[in-house]
Formats: sequence, C-alpha cells, structure tokens
Amino acid sequence: MKKLSLAICMALTSGAASADTILGLDASAGVWMPSYSGSVGVDQFSIEEFQPAEDNVTFLQAALEHPVPLVPNIMLSHSAIQTDGSTRLERFVTFGDETFIAGTDVATNLDLSHTDATLYYEILDNWVNLDVGLTARQYKGEMQVESAIQAENIELAGVLPMAYGMARFDLPFTGWSVVTQGNVTGYNGDTLTDLTAKVRWDFAPGLDMALEGGYRSMTLELKELDELQSDLEISGPYLGLNLHL
Repeated sequence: MKKLSLAICMALTSGAASADTILGLDASAGVWMPSYSGSVGVDQFSIEEFQPAEDNVTFLQAALEHPVPLVPNIMLSHSAIQTDGSTRLERFVTFGDETFIAGTDVATNLDLSHTDATLYYEILDNWVNLDVGLTARQYKGEMQVESAIQAENIELAGVLPMAYGMARFDLPFTGWSVVTQGNVTGYNGDTLTDLTAKVRWDFAPGLDMALEGGYRSMTLELKELDELQSDLEISGPYLGLNLHL
C-alpha cells in the first residue's frame, strides 16, 4: 500500500512538472506615461503646438510558450494611445483634405491605439534569454481636427509587418533582470520603431510575480499606411506588473 501511494504521488508530481514544461504563460500589464513631439499632416504641423495632454497609456501583453520544435510561440499585446489638445493657428494649415484658416481656435484628438500579434522563437533560455520573431501590428485610430466652422477626420487603419526581438539578462541570485524589447520596420515608405528598456524585480518568486520599470520610445514616420501622415516621437517612463506561470 505504501508503495502504491508513493507511486501515485510521484505520478502526480511528474504530471504537474510536465504540464508546466508543456505550456508557459508570461503576462504583463502596465502604464506608459509618454510625451509627444514631431509633426503631423501634409504641412508638417508641430504636434507640440497643440500642447497634447500627457495622459497615461494602458499596456497589456500576454505570451504563450511551448516546447514543440519549429512551431513558434505566440504573443498578443495592445496599447491604447490617445491624447488631445488645442491651439490658435497662426497660419493656414492643411489636415487631410481640409485647410484650416489662420487665426482660428482648433482642437485635436489623436488616437494611435494598436494591437500586435507576434510569432517568435526562443533562441536562448538561461541567464541570457533571447527571442526573435515577426509582428503584425494593426492600427485602428484616427486624428480628429475641428474648429468652430471646420472639421476633418483623418483615419489611421492598416497592418504593418515588423521585426521583433527581446533580450533579458538575469542577474544571478538577486531576483533582478534587465530587459530590452522592441519592434522595428521599414515598409512601403513607412518607418516605425517601438523600443522598451526596463528592469524587472521578482519580488514574489513563489508567486511568479515581478515589478517592471523602464522607458519606452516610439517613432512613427507614416506616409503610405493610410490617410494620416506623421513624423512623431512618443516617449516616456513605463511601469508594469508581470506574471510568469
């Protein structure tokens, strides 16, 4: 009877370990606190003249990993980037198909929200972790510009293919690690970079939870993706919570 009980315990332990090996979940949620610089529109109007609000951007990411050879891991992420502002125009400025009159008060609402679907391979998995893959980034946003007598809605919708990479360096026996992660592309006249550098602290190893803090910087040179033309830089500090199972 004792032998049978021991065999059952060993089987359960082996099954739990096998399940953990077969599938792994890495999820992060956080806030990004960016500032905006650069230009928008065909006349390259400075976004800073609108004095865009530096609202927090919510960020979600979840990755599912497995040990099946040649089959890539999958990661989904979403960033809800929205800001608004206003200014009094000192000259005639064209946004989309509408030319706004000098001397009028103009308000804008900019939405650059996007969702990423990434297929990647884990090249290294020890104290140095390295992932490489491809991302499809789908934009579903717009730029609204309006005055008392005029209004224009400039859409930003489409999918950009991007190269993806992540490197994490674990500092032995400390619970701390350094992470760099990003997507880059130069496609059909559009150039975009989205890079994050952060440190991670495993404050509750038994719960597989960690705090993250760092800096995220994004540049968007868009000409062909849709109606919105831009040469923007969006950058600022990032704070998040990570769960790894």
